[in-house]
Amino acid sequence: MRIGIDNISAGEATGLQGPGGMRMYLQSLLAWFSKLAPQNEYLLFTSDWADPLLDEYPPNVQVVKLAGVPKNRTARIFYQQTALPLTLALHHLDVYFATATVAPLLSNTPIVLAVQFIQFYESPEAYGKFRTAYLKMILPLSLHKARQAIIFTESSKRDLIRWTGISAARVNVVPHGLAQDIECLPDIPANRSASESNLPLTNGRPYIIYVSATYSYKNHARLIRAFGQMKRRWNLPHVLLLVGSEVTVPYSELRQVAELVGMADDVIFAGRLDPHEQVTEAYLNADLAVIPTLYETFGFPALEAMACGCPVVTSNCGSMAEVAGDAAILVDPYDIESIAEGMAQVLNDSELRQLLIERGRNHALSFTWKQSAALTLKVLDQVVQG
Repeated sequence: MRIGIDNISAGEATGLQGPGGMRMYLQSLLAWFSKLAPQNEYLLFTSDWADPLLDEYPPNVQVVKLAGVPKNRTARIFYQQTALPLTLALHHLDVYFATATVAPLLSNTPIVLAVQFIQFYESPEAYGKFRTAYLKMILPLSLHKARQAIIFTESSKRDLIRWTGISAARVNVVPHGLAQDIECLPDIPANRSASESNLPLTNGRPYIIYVSATYSYKNHARLIRAFGQMKRRWNLPHVLLLVGSEVTVPYSELRQVAELVGMADDVIFAGRLDPHEQVTEAYLNADLAVIPTLYETFGFPALEAMACGCPVVTSNCGSMAEVAGDAAILVDPYDIESIAEGMAQVLNDSELRQLLIERGRNHALSFTWKQSAALTLKVLDQVVQG
């Protein structure tokens, strides 16, 4: 097969400083595609200004650099629907893997569409009026155009069907995998106990970690309030370490919340940590990871924390509950007291901590990019074979 792979639609999200997991998604699939089905040709369509995804591409991966791709999102929308279909036609592809929620509607090439996010249905304020309106229009059209779609949990599949009306038979659930640096960690001792941190960011104080960019649906403000409630009620020594890019909710707004609950000195805004190994180190030294997000299509941080031997508290609904399974404490992300009690439960109960550490490590390691790539290739082959 000649398989085209989209690194246009994601824009700067697959760059070295891009938010979220798009870069890892494409890196991991490219590497495994070439190993699992070396007989195929993989054509990676990318802008000439994009950061390379791999230091060295496998021999069956051809990078097609396109000039004139706008960095501006609005201008890139026009490019996707005009110039890109013409480019795809010139390369005589068997199938095009549109990796970032939007398909080139005028293309005659068979398309498989990966739906990376549908949070704009649940939290439109995080995307703005114009972008929300565009996404609610273009996603159903893209799904209608695509022969098959891919999403990452059964929960998000149900929501996609409910919100867009697509047939369940045309939506495939393909879970993500773990980052390679985390997947390859040595075994975490089963008797790992809470202790002082050796992470410079917290000056040796034990800490709770949340890794997430500051979108509104990530629920940072409720977490900070819950953290304050937990500190006052149980007098625990921990600080809250917030790791991630500043996006739609400014740090200044979250700092005000911390000040209001008397936690200005106990909430640390670390920003984005690069390279990814720094995030791994932060998980390895944390006593707890808390992920109280209101909506996700998957749940990378929960799995990464588990794989690092860090117990997890996360949301009791949607994809987060599905991904975490019985390897985490589940709380109501809308209820500050529920979040506070979940955190305190783990930090105060050493037997529960050890149980979560053991379960979490085993659970997380069952999610692999090899499996994700194999399932994705199966969908691509299904479309080509008709």
